[in-house]
Amino acid sequence: MMTATTNKTALITGASSGIGLELTRCFARDGHSVIMVAHHEEKLASAVAQIKAEFPNVQIESIACDLSKDGAAAKLYADVQARGIPVEFLINNAGFGERGSFLETDLQKEVGLIHLNIIALVSLTKFFAQDMVKRGSGRILQLGSVASFIPHPLLAVYAASKAFILSFTEALQVELKDTGISLTVLCPPPTDTNFFEVANMENTKIANSSQVQSAVDVAEAGYEGLMKGEARVLPTFVAKMYAAQGIALPDAFNAAMTKKQLENVKE
Repeated sequence: MMTATTNKTALITGASSGIGLELTRCFARDGHSVIMVAHHEEKLASAVAQIKAEFPNVQIESIACDLSKDGAAAKLYADVQARGIPVEFLINNAGFGERGSFLETDLQKEVGLIHLNIIALVSLTKFFAQDMVKRGSGRILQLGSVASFIPHPLLAVYAASKAFILSFTEALQVELKDTGISLTVLCPPPTDTNFFEVANMENTKIANSSQVQSAVDVAEAGYEGLMKGEARVLPTFVAKMYAAQGIALPDAFNAAMTKKQLENVKE
């Protein structure tokens, strides 16, 4: 556990549940102010009330925002600027998946996925990183996945978006070296959140396997890695295994294995 020495502000997307909510707890526990961002206003209000009850002395603000829509990231940034809050920690956590055969999945949902997982993430990174470089300090945590390393048939668009995040973040780590800011990519294994429900994966083999990890453990590992300035965080043995498998084995072999895990459990 790390203890903060100064009170700074973290902006966390997807903060109303899962890994985002647990990351919020990490920052609030160490005395940092938090701007909690999420799509659904009622769910966000409930999460804010929960965090305020747990950490009554921490400044918590909230912004309801659907980052899967055009222009939403720019509006969010403008809202934060209007409040006059310098963001020291940007946590690009929000994202979702869509499981199914690519020819049969909902294109509009996948376009929204690309907008949230990629376009909003890139936009927020640009907006806030520019401010951080001017100040000479700041840290950014991008939520990748073990899917960043291996093609995922039946989860093709989601996995591709996470591969983008890994490549994008590791390129910026070199570009922004010696600027005073750090970027960390967190690549968790399947995690116990509402991801499976949103992605229509509740009955898959992987969702019902021992690979599924705790959101608390994943968030703690991501938080500590961010604060240490680590480039990449593989929070569990399972995550490390996926990364090694992606390097050591051919993509076609990995994709075939992954497809089996994404098939439904037989009745």
